Amino acid sequence: MLFDLDGTLTDPASGITGSFRHALAAVGHPVGDDIDLTWMIGPSMRENLVRHGLPADLHDSAIDAYRARHTEVGLYDATLHAGTVELLDALARAGIAIALATAKPIPQAVRTLEHFGIADRFTVVAGAPPDGHIIGKVGIVADALARLFAPGRAAMVGDRRHDVEAGRANGCITIAVEWGYAEPGELDAASPDHRVDSFERLASLLIG
Repeated sequence: MLFDLDGTLTDPASGITGSFRHALAAVGHPVGDDIDLTWMIGPSMRENLVRHGLPADLHDSAIDAYRARHTEVGLYDATLHAGTVELLDALARAGIAIALATAKPIPQAVRTLEHFGIADRFTVVAGAPPDGHIIGKVGIVADALARLFAPGRAAMVGDRRHDVEAGRANGCITIAVEWGYAEPGELDAASPDHRVDSFERLASLLIG
């Protein structure tokens, strides 16, 4: 089983949007507190900057500012969804290998898992390379699958279309959770194999 992180296992809204506002202000493009930025929870930082319309020559500086603030503050301004630990433990008891497949840089992903005390549940942590090399969510899922050495069926669980598309591109069963940050109509358009609205239903689907 492969899991997305932000929005799927954790609620990182305050930390991520706060770090994004900090990054934009750092490069001279501040955003008011009344502007909703939850749409950018899930995709890569660079994709978000393109959609936001920030000039391309400022992207690297904005990403550096975001990562610095998020590593120091934003990562810890999040909460673990109720039911996450119980689900991961149930999968482990069932003998199912678990991987993280997140757009976060791998060091941030590992630190987040350690902060919440769930790092030991994951066989593999796949994410954006620390050197900034762009592989996208499709590449991240492919990396996770390769490192799991799992030739059988695998499922990708996430809350955004990127998770569904990356899972499908890698031959995974795709499962979308409805408690994350997908925009209106996003999951309808993505057409995952399954959609669930609670951790109880997710556990029943994955283990049953």
